[in-house]
Amino acid sequence: MTDYVSAWHDPVLVDDVLAFLDVRPGRRFIDGTLGGGGHTHAILDASQPDGEVLAIDRDPAAIEFARERLADYGDRVQLAQGNYADADKLAADFGPVDGFLVDAGVSSRQLDDAERGFSFRGNGPLDMRMGPDAPTLEQFLQSIDEKELARVFRKYGEMKDAGRIAARVLEAFQAGSIETTGELAALIEREGGSAGRKSSIHPATLAFQALRIAVNDELTGLDRAVQNLPRLLAAGGRAVFISFHSLEDRIVKRGFRDLCSTDVPHGVPMRAADMQAAARLLTTKPVTASDEELSRNPRSRSAKLRAIEML
Repeated sequence: MTDYVSAWHDPVLVDDVLAFLDVRPGRRFIDGTLGGGGHTHAILDASQPDGEVLAIDRDPAAIEFARERLADYGDRVQLAQGNYADADKLAADFGPVDGFLVDAGVSSRQLDDAERGFSFRGNGPLDMRMGPDAPTLEQFLQSIDEKELARVFRKYGEMKDAGRIAARVLEAFQAGSIETTGELAALIEREGGSAGRKSSIHPATLAFQALRIAVNDELTGLDRAVQNLPRLLAAGGRAVFISFHSLEDRIVKRGFRDLCSTDVPHGVPMRAADMQAAARLLTTKPVTASDEELSRNPRSRSAKLRAIEML
């Protein structure tokens, strides 16, 4: 396990990922969220001597880090900068594949680097980009109105005081009082109200989550990735998705359910023999981290793994 940990990321649920992907020699896989290369490293090891991985990440820095880290695997690994939502296009010359992995969310390196602007615990620029294809948080706040920002806080952060906090954030930002993540976090903490102070969760946690999701259009990308599975996976191919909060898990759960459904729109003529599902669920309930993993990597506590197999 420790061989797969890097300064970039401590990959979660590695053994479960390998088992549900059914990693074996001679197979081809896509890791849609390369990060520090931990999962890719594990898949390449488990598929020796000739398994192959196409590893994708939005972050150019992650690609360069992994290029050096995975160099010993030679042409068994290909690296591509891009969004896993476009994996069907990025893998046009590589697929269809035997397995597709998405580990949604932010890597430890991104969270811990204040200059990336993801964490309210540091004081960095208003950035939050997972890659150059997204606007910065500063650009996002320049382009959004109060009503839309309240919707972002309400939908992606499930914040009770979304409207009031959105108004205060934009008022302070437009006045030049918010130029760093530290200043943004401090304002949200002041405006969090008594409910925020009683909670063990920092008042800025949900707001920063909501802004990160919106800036990077994460949920749209996740939904597209699930919808693309029939184009990505060969018959018998498997997909494993790891999510870290209820909004992500809801998209994966619903998308997998639809792929496993035999429902046909009313009035569409279908023979009984044709009414078969595109896939079958491998997990009826999400798989979560063991006590041992939780003690080693507290960030795995919210990880939920779901898996599916194409028929």
